[in-house]
Amino acid sequence: MPMLRRVWLVGLLLSVAWGPLVGGEADESGRRPFVEADDAAPADDPSAPTAAAAAPAAIADRPATATAVVEAPAEPAGQQDLNDAIDAKLEVDDLDDFGRVLDLCRRAIDKGLDEDSRKFAEDLYTGTLVDRAGMLVEAIFDSPQVNPQWRQIRAFAMRDLEEVVKRDPTMGGAHLMIARLQSLPEGNRERAANSAAKALSLVGDDKLKRAEATVVLAELEQDPGERRALYDAAVELAPRDADVRRARGMFHLVEDNFEAAREDLEVAAAETPRDARVHEALGLACMMGDRMEEARRAFTRAIELEPDAVGPLLQRARTWALEGDQEKALADIDRALDIEDGNVGALLLRARINQQADDTEAALADVESVLAAQPDLPAALELRGLIAAEREDYPAAIRDFRRLASKNADDPAILGQLGMLYLASKQPHEAIKRFSRALELDPDNFPCRRGRSDAEISIGDHAAALDDLEKAHAIEPDDSGILNNLAWILATSPDDAVRDGKRAVGLAKRACELTDWEEAHIISTLAASHAEAGDFEAARTYSRQAVEQGGDNAEIKSQLEAELASYKADKPWRERQTADDPAGSTPPEAAEPRRIEPPPAEAARIEQADEPPLPAREPKRRRPFDDD
Repeated sequence: MPMLRRVWLVGLLLSVAWGPLVGGEADESGRRPFVEADDAAPADDPSAPTAAAAAPAAIADRPATATAVVEAPAEPAGQQDLNDAIDAKLEVDDLDDFGRVLDLCRRAIDKGLDEDSRKFAEDLYTGTLVDRAGMLVEAIFDSPQVNPQWRQIRAFAMRDLEEVVKRDPTMGGAHLMIARLQSLPEGNRERAANSAAKALSLVGDDKLKRAEATVVLAELEQDPGERRALYDAAVELAPRDADVRRARGMFHLVEDNFEAAREDLEVAAAETPRDARVHEALGLACMMGDRMEEARRAFTRAIELEPDAVGPLLQRARTWALEGDQEKALADIDRALDIEDGNVGALLLRARINQQADDTEAALADVESVLAAQPDLPAALELRGLIAAEREDYPAAIRDFRRLASKNADDPAILGQLGMLYLASKQPHEAIKRFSRALELDPDNFPCRRGRSDAEISIGDHAAALDDLEKAHAIEPDDSGILNNLAWILATSPDDAVRDGKRAVGLAKRACELTDWEEAHIISTLAASHAEAGDFEAARTYSRQAVEQGGDNAEIKSQLEAELASYKADKPWRERQTADDPAGSTPPEAAEPRRIEPPPAEAARIEQADEPPLPAREPKRRRPFDDD
């Protein structure tokens, strides 16, 4: 093939096939050609220059004679290597092929080329680096499964991209790839942000690339409001792009904005109808938004697209479990275990379902199976601890939650659960220590605030209990348990500085209204509040009502009748507990404060084992290795 025709043909092919990846200056079509149209044209093109016009001037001016012999100029030493590089580039199939193109370009340049060929070789070399980096980036972000070698792949891609931007700092596509790679875990977040900003300044009017760079900036942003604004800007640039809509949808999902997440993920699913991951994410948004039928349809579609994927099966099992269909939930889980025997998520989900169905033995069998392989797995330890607590085996439950707390010392949820277990086991001082640490980490943690107030009441520290109850009331002003407990302390505490009968009446009345006047112990709190306020007639009226509604429990009925007798004598009721649990000993069991309403037991959660409630595989265009 004549060299002139080869350059024209390859330049055309490269500008079409690889121009958009190379970046740099583009024509109106968005392509960056390797050669200008005027530099070369096919030999048989009518518009191509004639042989005389293409020849050097010295030869063109020579008079034509029948016997004249024109010697062709010698081909530059590196031209054959460049020709081979062009042929190799046209046949690239894998990473090794890219390496061969690069080697041939280097050899051609080192051996020597004319000015135009050298420029072409330089462009071919740079474009090949970009293409190889692009293949590596795709291997990280577009793979259905997380590649265990992603760190090494990122290092190889960064090596190529560093050389690219050194050779040509104006390549916006290269800066965009750097931004995405550096935004991954263990990357340089500052470099990622700077590269995304450079990409925005270099990609011109390419709305899709601008949207992709904006998504990277959103992923790096810590402030939720700023992140939302960046995602919105990306969607405005590329409203129908599946990856952009998926990224914003996942953000909404994490922010518990399930309806907005569903809307974004529906667009992504419509644009990529055969992407199982999008349907799985859509199903999760529907499930979290209590759209169970829609969720199952989405999970079923994901299962159809990827029959051997465990994630959608487990997500669909959750929808059945949440609606109480244990049989169908277990069928999906068993199918998942057939695909992946011993899958931890499936075993623990099955254990939770069996636990909620009161099949404790089956639940424990699965949990112990998981712990035999992974003794410190948090989700398994938590579930075993909850099962022990349900059996009122508090020492066993405390052991498991202490192990959890030792590995998650700054997790207020775990510390709060441990505090509740100590409270249930009549160890209020130990409970207060755990609640206090949890509240240092999260002052607005309502269960811990309420739990600590219960523990403080049980040891007679009414001043401290009142402070926690007031703060809990500020967090949840219509919680009937807090209203009741606060009113009871204000009405019955022996401490003069604590009591406030008038306020107690208002709090207790509100608690009665919230419980439809059906709870005897709350009605008796209203009676005690009226007695403290000096209205013994009202106190006796409500006390009688409480006795009538007190049920068949002899101990409770005796307590209510004793209160009524006090009010008949025009005497207010006083109560203080004095339970104690000195360090290193098990305290004698103290009577529960009848009036103090304990917080409800937390139901076991149906969620994926040891991972957040997200699809098993992170979607493309996000940072897919946060759980690595």
